[in-house]
Amino acid sequence: MKEEKPRESKFLDKLIENIGRLDEASLKSWLEATESERRTYRIVFDSLSEGILVLDSTRLVLLNNEARRILLAPNLKTPLSLEESRKFVFEVGLIDFLVATLYGNDFHFQTEWTGSGTKKRFYQIEKISTDGELCIVKITDITEVKAKDSKLKNLESIEALNNLAAGVAHEIRNPLTAIDIHTQLLKKGIDRGIIEVPEEVKNYLRIIDEEQRRLSGIVSEFLTAARKRELKRTFEDVNEYLQEIVDFVQPELDANGIFAALEFNPVPKTFLDRDYLRQAVLNLIRNAIEAMRLHSPDRLPEKRLIIRTFYDIGTDSVGIAISDTGEGIPEERLQRIFEPYYTTKESGTGLGLTIVYKIVKEHGGDIRVESEKGRGSTFTIFLPQSQGVKQISGQERQVERD
Repeated sequence: MKEEKPRESKFLDKLIENIGRLDEASLKSWLEATESERRTYRIVFDSLSEGILVLDSTRLVLLNNEARRILLAPNLKTPLSLEESRKFVFEVGLIDFLVATLYGNDFHFQTEWTGSGTKKRFYQIEKISTDGELCIVKITDITEVKAKDSKLKNLESIEALNNLAAGVAHEIRNPLTAIDIHTQLLKKGIDRGIIEVPEEVKNYLRIIDEEQRRLSGIVSEFLTAARKRELKRTFEDVNEYLQEIVDFVQPELDANGIFAALEFNPVPKTFLDRDYLRQAVLNLIRNAIEAMRLHSPDRLPEKRLIIRTFYDIGTDSVGIAISDTGEGIPEERLQRIFEPYYTTKESGTGLGLTIVYKIVKEHGGDIRVESEKGRGSTFTIFLPQSQGVKQISGQERQVERD
């Protein structure tokens, strides 16, 4: 069966055959249409995300912008002999490698390339021969794809490690609970005079009790940081919710001589997990209390905890800003403050702010920190609005925003 020529080829053959009969206006019209079409093809060609090189045995016939970027050859003009093209290509080794592929069979493979830079790059290269003497080489930079794949594998490994560690922590909790129960029984027996022991033994029991409580706290923090929680959201008035938390910690504030300044502004009701978010807010408040307990600036008449609510129109979020008048956080530490196990406290686990970050992120929100040495710090939680939709028993019901 005879192969039929493309419509453009038929048109061109017919044009050449009858070019002598065309008047000047018709020829001009055809040339303008052809140039317009050529420009369109060139725009499409240069916008491709793959680098395309068209070569024959001695020349680099054509290449697009992505190929120029990969070869580091911004000033290369085509057509040009392969030997001359090397003068305009910074990645000479890569162009030599591509030229060497001209004399083999078609292929499709991935390769690593360090080249002139220090960073290793990954390319996917494909060679396609045409019916004539030309061949097309397609080269795709897949370095970022490789990096994302590697990051996903790392995340999967971290998640698996977290699950394993959470299981181990859970197993540690069981004997700690048994130690706690038997320690309390011994203490009750001693207090009631059922068991008689020397004062030295009583001191040992006190140390055992303190240390097992400390370990239980560490295990609980670790389990919170390692496990993902299914949120139990309810539709809450954020100002009333925060007032309840402040009332709960008021004795701690009073004991440390801290005045709580509440700046509650009108904000929309928000879907949140009451118990889970409460843990994050309490962590931030207690960090603020400790910062002010360790630092009492003389220039301030009182230590102040400021809790402010606001609506952020830019992110469509309810903001909760918790500020203190403590020493502040050095700038070099701000970048690492939410990292697991990073702490500046002698007895800290380094998980408190990590847990805060995790809770806020699992609410779909964000947290930012600002600090000035000698003047205190502000942690701001942003809770995104849920577009007034609440899931109840698997059904979505529209709830009007206040």
